[in-house]
Amino acid sequence: MRNLPSPRILVKRTTAFLAAAGLLALAGCASPASSSAPSSRPFTVNWATTLTNIDPAFVCAGNENSFASNFYARLVKLDEDQQPDGTLVANTDPARVKGDLATSWTVSPDGKAYTFSLHPGAKFANGNPLDAEAVRYSIMRNLTIGGCGSLGLQIGLTDPPLISSVVVVDPQTVRLQLSRAYPAILVTLAQSRGSIYDPKVIKEHGDDKKAVPNQWLAAHTASSSGPYVLDEYVANNYAVLKRNPNYYGEAAKEPVVRVNFITSIPTLMLQARRGEADVTLGLPPYVVHELSQNDCCTVTAAPAFAPVTVSFDNSSGVTSNPKLREALTYAVPYEQIKASVAYGYADSYYGPFVPGTPGFDPQRSAPRPLDKDKARALVKESGLVNPQIDLMINPTSPGVSTLATILKASWEDIGVTVNIDSQTPTAFATKFNTGKYQSALLFESAGAVAAYELRKKMTCGSSFNNQHICIPGTPDLMTKLDNAPDLQAQQPYINALVDAWRASSPTIILYRAQFTAVLAHSVKAFDYASSTTFYNWGR
Repeated sequence: MRNLPSPRILVKRTTAFLAAAGLLALAGCASPASSSAPSSRPFTVNWATTLTNIDPAFVCAGNENSFASNFYARLVKLDEDQQPDGTLVANTDPARVKGDLATSWTVSPDGKAYTFSLHPGAKFANGNPLDAEAVRYSIMRNLTIGGCGSLGLQIGLTDPPLISSVVVVDPQTVRLQLSRAYPAILVTLAQSRGSIYDPKVIKEHGDDKKAVPNQWLAAHTASSSGPYVLDEYVANNYAVLKRNPNYYGEAAKEPVVRVNFITSIPTLMLQARRGEADVTLGLPPYVVHELSQNDCCTVTAAPAFAPVTVSFDNSSGVTSNPKLREALTYAVPYEQIKASVAYGYADSYYGPFVPGTPGFDPQRSAPRPLDKDKARALVKESGLVNPQIDLMINPTSPGVSTLATILKASWEDIGVTVNIDSQTPTAFATKFNTGKYQSALLFESAGAVAAYELRKKMTCGSSFNNQHICIPGTPDLMTKLDNAPDLQAQQPYINALVDAWRASSPTIILYRAQFTAVLAHSVKAFDYASSTTFYNWGR
């Protein structure tokens, strides 16, 4: 980090967004922040998002995990590399993972057992011991619930489970036993799925049950093992974070952070211009572009794991026809969309995981061009007569209606009738997550482990494969991928699966959205990570 206005953005390319799908659903509103001077109010973050649950073991959506990351410690954290422009980029090499709550660890000769020594005397914010039993309970809680937390923590290896057991050796030592050697476990332990909760607090508010959310934890934290405690929280309105007085690590820069969840774009824009927010997140690109021309504030941008896609039901109806899906990929005005919807805060690729993911091959995942003649020929090859598709959208998401209109016009130009199916945020999320749709336009959040993204999207019959992608020949490749312990051994199978994915055209990648934030001039320290943590932000 260095002082702004020459900001160095900490870009952490992490697996925090290891989830089935992340949807940007904008609904609700928060009270406007006061127009007081920065020095007389808490450090203020205005965020265009809504949160339905802040329990990392249960939720799938990225923003919910990001918010919760401020309150929970993890055993380890990722190292960073400094780029020529001063940007810090987290390195996902397991060999370079650093200690967090764990001061050191050893790995058994067969690579299946990790024994961690914990920070001596660590406590939760409420004074309870932050010890080996808390670590054991927290990791096993993911497996007990068996949802996105379990899938993400185990990198998609759930049959058999990657984590066999967690054993308390003594109060300061815990051993993680794996069913197979898999060094990337250290990378996922560094993310929100590796959060460490106070078992006593959770047990006071209900038992852990498979696929059943703990309703109390949906809006509370199990004490705090991280840099902040959640002092106040009104769902989809605001939250107040205060420094954890018992935090074992470096204290958060700001003693108090107020987060306003505001979905009114005009309100966000106005408050950013007036300097009533120190950081504004989640603004649509056209607003970011406009504010970048204003002397009120500074705009920062960084690569993110955020593809904007059209997902298809690959198993039924006209979208089960691979020639039709391929035709649609060649009938997207990509450059027009990047310019008029993303305002340049975007880049292009075509593959099952995003640039920056270890194992990504830019030639193998080169973007597809706009070629309507080829698209028309493919529609003819599909054998479908006057094909029609329903394109489901959540119109409350900024830019979605414009995107849908552009796609409808372009696809109807090649002979495919498009019905734009507008849904409420809740209905959209429900239909998408259960795979009960024909096509859907959405903002996704992806992870930085190629093998995980492939397992999530291409495992035949998986409940997390909500596009029903099952390509002939890939189950055998997936089995081989699952049995390969590290990236070097996985790469041939990753390449083959990417080739199969592209040949089947199961999804349209419109563009990869960049992370953007609007900062007040008073902000002197700002880091960016895909898991949005506030403790290194400050004036």
